[in-house]
Amino acid sequence: MANAVKLDEQYVQNVKNAPAFGIKDKIGYMLGDWGFNSLQVIVNSYLMLFCVNVMGIKATHFATIVFLCKALDALNDTFIGRTVDNRPASKYGKMKPYLKWFALPYMIFTVVLFVNVTAMPYVARVAWVLVIYFIWGIVGTFINVPYGAMSNIITTDQMQRTDLSNFRSIGSFLGMIIPTTIAPMLLFDKNEDPIASRFILLSLIMGTFCVACLMLSHKLISERVLVTPDSNISAGGEKINYLQVAKSFLKNRIMIAVVLAYVFSKLFIQPVAMINQYVFMVYFQDTSMLSWASLSTMLPLVLGMLFVKPMVKRFGKKNLVTWPPLVAAVCYCVTAFAPMTPTTWIVVQLGASCFTTATTLLLWSLVADAVDYQAYLTGQRNDGTVYATITFLVFFAASASTSIIALVLEVLGYDATLGSMGQLAGVAERLKMFGGLWPAVGCVLVFICYKIIYNLSDEEMSKISQKVMQMGKKKEAAALKEMGE
Repeated sequence: MANAVKLDEQYVQNVKNAPAFGIKDKIGYMLGDWGFNSLQVIVNSYLMLFCVNVMGIKATHFATIVFLCKALDALNDTFIGRTVDNRPASKYGKMKPYLKWFALPYMIFTVVLFVNVTAMPYVARVAWVLVIYFIWGIVGTFINVPYGAMSNIITTDQMQRTDLSNFRSIGSFLGMIIPTTIAPMLLFDKNEDPIASRFILLSLIMGTFCVACLMLSHKLISERVLVTPDSNISAGGEKINYLQVAKSFLKNRIMIAVVLAYVFSKLFIQPVAMINQYVFMVYFQDTSMLSWASLSTMLPLVLGMLFVKPMVKRFGKKNLVTWPPLVAAVCYCVTAFAPMTPTTWIVVQLGASCFTTATTLLLWSLVADAVDYQAYLTGQRNDGTVYATITFLVFFAASASTSIIALVLEVLGYDATLGSMGQLAGVAERLKMFGGLWPAVGCVLVFICYKIIYNLSDEEMSKISQKVMQMGKKKEAAALKEMGE
């Protein structure tokens, strides 16, 4: 402790005098995800459409751009996690300041991504997207890592974490509404082809909204767990080996199960809205129904938000995220093989979404539990590094899904130059089958994660969280004693 950085006295006072956990924290955490996710959904849902159909970049080249950026992110995310862990807390908090510092840059680079540079030579267009997308990912990680880690220092109570996870999911849900329901009505012309100028307008409006949400999140949330200055110092006074922290993941089956399930959701289930764009453009040739398709995947979340807490008390978190995805897989298989109209496609997808709702709503509560288990195994809290690792894996999966879908479109025979109504014979039917089978595979994989890999009951996990909380209180008491508090 002799070489440890001294705690900021105002930070200590703010943590000690923080108001009781309540609705302000829930709304603040909801707003953070609402704003951040709005831009995530816009980029994940429409950047490929913009680059391939508007800027004329080949789908395989776009897939390569995404893969390269996320491969480079492997180097950046660990650095960002270390930065978050090592930066001493200021009077504004340990994690909260990042929301304010990076909100505006995140908006700016999102808007720049949708600048139409078609006039540039082809190689310059590819380079432009590569550079801007890479920077956009770095800026986003500087928000997402501390925002995710913040849930562990807002509260240590299991049910309060369930509330935070629920409200974060509400924010994520709200962040999808405009990009997935209103945007499709604005982005396409009467021939079902995208309109170039509308993309930058959409990103500018939603970017401004994102900045406002992150600023409000910074103001409303209170940090209640004191992060001691020796969080990244071992008992012998040496810096923790981050490679060892990463290796300890291999012993944390809770972390492996939750992260893999999250990755599979990002790879297979969440791209449903993106795949629907091509199914409705080519197979149904009616993008006016895209808004209803998007609503069908989100409406179950509204009801789930109301009932998830009593359902957790009745069935437990583990059961709620384990069995329902199997039913969802059956629903998606029906869309793949049964005759479908736009309406029946939407109705069956609505049923599938009902059975993946708990998995979505409880995700961040499960992530917080996994981080606690990591602290229990290692005896150290390195939340920034842990969340950075999670962020890298999940964001890589989200972006890899875009690359994979772009490649699959080529394999299926889709040719953007032919327009929505001029595709070759058989392409529409193959797109429909892909649209059902892809998320079905993901649902089965999620079930395997929680049924086979996740090896603790809810009761055992609760006891472990209590032990981690006591460990934190001991460190807090020692830090305050050194300060003379």
